[in-house]
Amino acid sequence: MIDLSEHPVVDSHCHAFLPERETNSFEQYLTLADHPVPRNDMINTFIYRQVVRELSRILDVKGGHEEIVEERHKRYKQDHVGYIKLLFEDANIETLLVDTGYPAEEFSGYSIDLKDFSKLVPSEVREIFRIDLVVYNVLKSQLPFDDAVERFHEQTRNAVKNGAVGLKSVIAYRTGLEIQRSAEDEVRKVYDKLIAEAISGKSVRDILSSRTKHVKTVYDYFVFLGVEDSVKLDVPFQMHVGMGDAPFIDLRIANPILLHDLINDESGKSAKIVLTHGGYPYLEEAGFLVNAYPNIFLDLSETIPFISIGIKEKLLNIFEMTPTTKIMYGSDGYNIPELHWISSIQTKKALSAALNGLLESKEIDEEWTHEIAKDILSENAKRIYKL
Repeated sequence: MIDLSEHPVVDSHCHAFLPERETNSFEQYLTLADHPVPRNDMINTFIYRQVVRELSRILDVKGGHEEIVEERHKRYKQDHVGYIKLLFEDANIETLLVDTGYPAEEFSGYSIDLKDFSKLVPSEVREIFRIDLVVYNVLKSQLPFDDAVERFHEQTRNAVKNGAVGLKSVIAYRTGLEIQRSAEDEVRKVYDKLIAEAISGKSVRDILSSRTKHVKTVYDYFVFLGVEDSVKLDVPFQMHVGMGDAPFIDLRIANPILLHDLINDESGKSAKIVLTHGGYPYLEEAGFLVNAYPNIFLDLSETIPFISIGIKEKLLNIFEMTPTTKIMYGSDGYNIPELHWISSIQTKKALSAALNGLLESKEIDEEWTHEIAKDILSENAKRIYKL
């Protein structure tokens, strides 16, 4: 039987967190809802029970779930760094690829300097640079179109120059994944109309949240620029697909199949495009794309840990078509360190169970079993992001 508990992981998609910013009750951080969920519902989810069970183990504390969480709060408050180290070493988290688009001043009211975050965690920290913030800021600054484009290129270049290992877009949250090219003259006219709205006093946040045809045209244009820049800068381009924070994500426009125009565009064919979150609930669609396009990859973040007891089954669904050399572990951990930690713990358990089942049924041999595990947990990300 293959045991992966001691295997190091590269978390290919996650976020920074600050202990002092933890203001909600603990169970509320174990849901993707951006509004309060009744406590009795949350403490009766499998993800909550899994986290509490593992906390009981690592903290060596017995009792009911409330006592275990209370002990967690006590330890975390007494020694932030020591507590995080305990979790991350237990999960053997070697490297974190941190999406700096959340938290961000523009949307969450605060941001986290990765130098400060690096002092909190016992892992190597590398940046994934989110291009959507640049779009927001050029509109907020009311830059003329040509200056906005130059600022965009400058920001992506500087990010990579300063150590970012990838670019990212969350356009799925904004206007959806049916991204289409428009003539530059048309984009220029539409961009000027958005600037006029900003000058008239309308907030850029409200403008971009409107999902109008004009907003879509501008967003789509900058995503194409981002993909082109990723090729020039030789870094992967992460694309949010599938589930996300409710009610902000509209799953009807977040299916990776909608990326058809982008991934068949000349720039799209040249880029390394990483579909995040396993595409959940569109796992099979994402797996098909990764199978059919040599330049498309998949990370498991957010699917893991939020589907809790379903991880093994979903891994098998992904294995149906997806080359195992193109699947990367990720947590999408945010706000609290437990999400980064439990994701690694649960992934190793589920991956071990899935691979052992395939080994027993003679679908795979033992040598390939170990290669698959190593690739998914760390080596694919090291190769794809050049770590």
